[in-house]
This record gives sequence, structure tokens and C-alpha cells, in this order.
Amino acid sequence: MAGVGRMTFEDDALAWCDRWFDDDASLLWNPEGSYDELAPPRSLHLVPQSGWYAAGLLRRDGTGDRARAAAVFERLCSLQYDEPGTVWHGTFARFAESPHPRPGAIEWVDYDPNWRQFLGTTFSLVLADHAGAASLPGATAERMRAAIALAVAGEPAGRVPPSYSNIALMRAWLEVEHGDAERRAAAEAYAREVVALFDRHGAFEEYNSPTYYGIDLYALGLWARRSSSAALTEHGLRIEAAVWGDVARWWHAGLRNLCGPWSRSYGMDMQSYAALLGLWIGPEAYPDLDEPFDHSHDTTFAPMVAYVGRSVPASVERTLAAFEGGERVVEQRVTDERVATGWLSPEGMAGGEAGGAFPARGQYHPATAHWPGGWLRVRHEGPVDAVASPGRLTIDARGDGPFT
Repeated sequence: MAGVGRMTFEDDALAWCDRWFDDDASLLWNPEGSYDELAPPRSLHLVPQSGWYAAGLLRRDGTGDRARAAAVFERLCSLQYDEPGTVWHGTFARFAESPHPRPGAIEWVDYDPNWRQFLGTTFSLVLADHAGAASLPGATAERMRAAIALAVAGEPAGRVPPSYSNIALMRAWLEVEHGDAERRAAAEAYAREVVALFDRHGAFEEYNSPTYYGIDLYALGLWARRSSSAALTEHGLRIEAAVWGDVARWWHAGLRNLCGPWSRSYGMDMQSYAALLGLWIGPEAYPDLDEPFDHSHDTTFAPMVAYVGRSVPASVERTLAAFEGGERVVEQRVTDERVATGWLSPEGMAGGEAGGAFPARGQYHPATAHWPGGWLRVRHEGPVDAVASPGRLTIDARGDGPFT
């Protein structure tokens, strides 16, 4: 990558996205290392990721960027479902090639309900910063406003529990900013539930996630710096600082990874797969963009970090930059049942979770260890309790099924 500055990192990420843009479709292709389980590269067109890219184009404002961004936003609006009475009302096609949902459609397979929040917040930020300017045509801005209204109206009241932190935080902000008076009041009350759950133990249930901490920080940035609600602003500032403080406890600057255990993770080494938290920390916590890496589509999120801005305490910045202070043990109660523990030393680190299981199958890693050049994790279909202590990771795996 061509440098290590914050703006340079954003520019490098946007230039990486340029490689995957399809002018004919006005959308990004699925890049190498992305959705490989579904289709080979350049066979699917990405939806929210194209919106993040277009938002970045307006910030970059190079030759042709405005026209390309407008074309992307127009295409995305055409992919939104306007079908009252269906569970997919107000969301967008999962991919441009996805068949239209039919009765009995399966969530996450035939449609993704969270596209409402991802694209709704993206459109809102773009309109706030670019509507009324020459960078965004008036007709396109109107279509985007209508799309936000439809996304808010289409969100079922009980779909997103307050414990589903990354989506819950975005949903609360979007509905406070764009709902009618009744919806706004309900969203303020919903936000208080999200805050109360965090404050119970000082943690989100999607705990210590290298990916979803990146969305939490984005949404908390919306609360802290982009909200018309004094309550959301106050809570956003406080919880944002608390999450950064927690990241500092578990971050190993020498190994350039977040110590496990992880409620949700798509890989084991942040140098070989794209984790959204890495976009907040910087290129030292991200794969080399000139080499192949997994989960690569998350690179498209880089402009959204710039839209809400980083607000990192100075003490945390020091911890992110260098491993200091020697060996340490960390512990965090996540819920009444779940407790995470970690051991970090200059030579390696280990993490364990005891007391429960997070429902994200395949993404939940309750027992992990890292050392220079290597790592391990436990795979088991039954309950796993793990505890990290100095130089030791104790694992209790119960029930039938293979243990790996």
C-alpha cells in the first residue's frame, strides 16, 4: 500500500474498489476473496458495498467520480423492494442477480433485511454532506430520500432485538433521524434498551468481534456526531469511548490482531482477511491490498469511517501502536452467563469464553490462541467452556460430535 496516512489509507481502499467496478451495471463486482462460497469473482454485483463505494467517490471527487456515484445510487434505488405486507418490504436485493423473493423466502438467503439499515444510513450521510451541491443531482437525491423513507417504513417493529448490537445501533439512529414523530419516539425508547443492555455489564453481546466492532463504532459515531437527539449524542460519546477502551485491552499490537474469544469472526488473522475493525485502526491492522485476502468486500466500507470520523482516546492510540506493559490478563462478563478471558504476552496470546454460546454458527470462536506466525482455534458442535490464564488455555468441550 502506498503509505500509512489516514487519508492515504482511505484513498488506497477506494482505488482497490475501482478495480472491481462494472460500468455497465453501475455496481461493484464481487471481488476475489469475497462470497467465494456462492460464486467465483466477477459473477455477482454487490449492493450495500456499492453504496459505500459511491459515498467514497463523492469524497474523492476525481474526474468522473460524481457521475459514477450518481449512477450507482440510481441503480441501488431500483433494487429496493416496495411491497407492503411482505417481510422484505423496504429492503434491497441481496445481490443485483438475486431472484425476486417469493412467499416462503428465507431470510439471509433470499433477501437480507439488514440492507435497510446499511443503505439507509449510507444514503442519509451522503444526503447530509452532498445534497444541494453540484456533486449530487437533485433527482437522484430525491430518489435517495424516498428510499430512506421506504427502508424506515418497511422495518418490522420486532425484527431486531436490542441485543443485536450492530444493526440495533444503526436502526435506532436511522429511525430517530428519519421517522415520523411516533416512530422517532419509539426509536428513542428502543435506543434506551440498547444502552441498558450495554450498561448491564459494559459489553455488547456481539462481543469482541473484529468485524462487528467496526459497525458498532460506525453506528456509535452516528449517535455521537450525526444525531439530532441529545440523548443519542450523550450515549454515543460515552459508549464509543468505552468500546475503544475495550479494544485496547484485547489488542496485541505486536501480533496485529485482536485477542480472542470472538462472538463473531470471519477469520483468524487480520493480516489475511478483511475485518472492519482494521479500517478504524489503520493499515497496520489490515491485509496488504496488493495481495489476495479473504472477506475482501469489507474494504468497501472505508469511506464510511471517514464520514463519521474516528474519535480515539490518546491512551488507546498508544496501545494500538505498540505492545507495552508486559504480560496481562483481561476478563469481561458479557452476559449474566458468558465470561470472556484473555492472556496477552509479548510472545503470544490466548482467549476463552465460558458460560454460553453465541448463535452465529461458524463465526463463534470460544477458544483461540496466537503466536508469531501461527494460531489455533477450537471447533466443536457441542458446548465449549474455555478459560485463558497466564501461559494456559483450559478447554472443556461437552456433548457428541467431533472436536478439532
